[in-house]
Amino acid sequence: LQDSTHISFGVVTTGLVLYRFKIEGSAFNGREPDEKRYTIQFAPLDSWSARLSGPPSLNWTAQYSYGRLEHPEALEPGSQLRQTASVEYVRPFTKGTLSSGSWATSLVWGRVHQVLIDRNLNGYLLESTLNFLSKNYVFSRLELADKDELFPNNPMLPTYRIGAYTFGGARDLIQNRLWQLALGADVTFYSKPPALNASYETNPVSFQIFLRVRPGLAHHHGD
Repeated sequence: LQDSTHISFGVVTTGLVLYRFKIEGSAFNGREPDEKRYTIQFAPLDSWSARLSGPPSLNWTAQYSYGRLEHPEALEPGSQLRQTASVEYVRPFTKGTLSSGSWATSLVWGRVHQVLIDRNLNGYLLESTLNFLSKNYVFSRLELADKDELFPNNPMLPTYRIGAYTFGGARDLIQNRLWQLALGADVTFYSKPPALNASYETNPVSFQIFLRVRPGLAHHHGD
């Protein structure tokens, strides 16, 4: 619901930068292509979108987008109106403040309005990562999303609001100018309506242990 990207054969985009802010507009083919992605599938540019984005200050950035997609889903009739809005905050730590690291937080909202049945699906996300003492990471990801595809054989069932609340951490085992390798783990707790207990149990929980590979740290040395 928060992903406003779209697979399209045919896009025309223009924009304008005013001081710190950018205004963009696009016309595109709103219909998803078939599975033969190696062919060019011509269609009218019948859909449109617009976005306003920019950094209000050094540590903050924000954006809002709105678009109308004409018949985007091959298996679902009707058009969609999509909106997204996000605010991000990043604070690098100075010397003596938790030592080389940073704190990054994002708040994201997305909505899909299904025009044919006049239904709104909303998604909310709050995500935060604290990097401290260079090699250590603590993160959380809190999500709420409206789901209407859990029982596809009965599309007229009401939507269900699902919550996923993730908490975890990681530590870099290797950290140099070429690459970084971290070992981490997280656990996720879920919330859902009681009507879903028969299919998804009462208190579902999941966890993972992972290795993460990233490009190395880039350092700039001034004169």
